[in-house]
Amino acid sequence: MAESLGTPLPPPPDAIGRWLFHVSRGFAAAGGLILVGITLMSVASIASRFLTSKGLQGDFELVQLGCAVAVAAFLPWGQMRGSHVMVDFFTEGAGPRTKHVLDALGALLLAICAAVVAGRMVIGTLELRASQESSMLLGVPTWYATLLMTPSFVLLALTALYGARGKWQGRAQ
Repeated sequence: MAESLGTPLPPPPDAIGRWLFHVSRGFAAAGGLILVGITLMSVASIASRFLTSKGLQGDFELVQLGCAVAVAAFLPWGQMRGSHVMVDFFTEGAGPRTKHVLDALGALLLAICAAVVAGRMVIGTLELRASQESSMLLGVPTWYATLLMTPSFVLLALTALYGARGKWQGRAQ
């Protein structure tokens, strides 16, 4: 796959596709803002460590939680763009219909996995909240991160289902 990722991708023609496209892009933008915030906090912590020999307490905890939420937020956009890594070594000589069917099955499998992860995250969030688990230094409840990640996996499941339907119908994504 040698396609450029720098070209703007137009929204899909149907209403569901457009909605998934815009919501996924919004999630990715939110993930980007989280990473900008983490970067600024890290710079402040490094500067504080350099100037006062003491960094921001618990900065690594916030980096861990924030990165987890941000990465999850990027996944639906990657699926909508069709930019997840795909190994096509074995299907290089296959016809377009075979490739579409295999891509549809792959997207369907991703949708199932994302839905299972989302369901398990709901259960995990409830269990983390009940056990009052929190980060060691700052005492941030860890269920906050899983709560914020769950919608990303639900959206990933929806975008993967949408992509599977499109591939099954022979449309490129």
